[in-house]
This record gives sequence, C-alpha cells and structure tokens, in this order.
Amino acid sequence: MATDYVHRNAELNGVADVVGSIQGDAFAAMKQLIADGEKYDLVVLDPPAFIKRKKDFKNGLAGYHAINELAVRLVKPGGYLISASCSMHLPADKLLDVVRSSARHIDRSLQIIGYEGQGPDHPVHPMIPETAYLKSWFARLLFRL
Repeated sequence: MATDYVHRNAELNGVADVVGSIQGDAFAAMKQLIADGEKYDLVVLDPPAFIKRKKDFKNGLAGYHAINELAVRLVKPGGYLISASCSMHLPADKLLDVVRSSARHIDRSLQIIGYEGQGPDHPVHPMIPETAYLKSWFARLLFRL
C-alpha cells in the first residue's frame, strides 16, 4: 500500500512522529476531519480525473469545487494547499478559478505562490491543448479579518 511507503520514508527521515495517513473515500474522510476540528499546515489534493470526457465537464467541475472546498477547510491560517488535476478537459486557469472560488466561498483569502505543469517526460503537443493535462497550483491560505 502507498501509505506504507510514506511511513517508511518518514522513519528514514526522522519525522515519523509527525506524519500520519488515512485511507478511505477522500470526501468522507475530509468531512470527518473537519467535523473533528482537524487543521493542517499542508494539504495536498491530487484526486483522480473528474472530467474524463468533455460531456463530463459540468459534473466534474462541481466535484473539483466540492473537494477543494473541503481541502481549504482543513488548512490552518497561513498553511498551504496544493491542488492538482490530471483531467485533460480542465485547463489550468479553470483549476485556478476552482481554488480561488473555493477559498472565497468559505471566506478565506489566498496567495498563489506557484504553479507547476507536467515534466518533460509528458511532452505537450502545441496543437493539442489537452496534452497539457497535469497541473498543480500552490497556494497559501489566510483567514480574512
């Protein structure tokens, strides 16, 4: 299981006492963490593709909004959110809109501190925008005063 590797790596790096993991449905797990009052310095959100076909765009976009809003609720003030997507039909600017509106919807402000696309092992064809399907936004979340 992938979490076994996470814990092994944490042990090797001497941080096993501050690294935890949860396995399960992400929506249910995050809702439970929110209900329990949990907050984190860093939340990494990398769901499976919610938009596999163009006709799935509206429902998939709603899924990205829902999961990003849950993730934002789990970030401590001044903490960081990394929101990623591998949906070829979701352009990077639309994912940024999702991150911004998810923060705004629950009265958080954010600072975009970075963006990363796919590496050279996943080349983008200049005539096929959908080949630029890997994207990640890095944001620092703040509470509004």
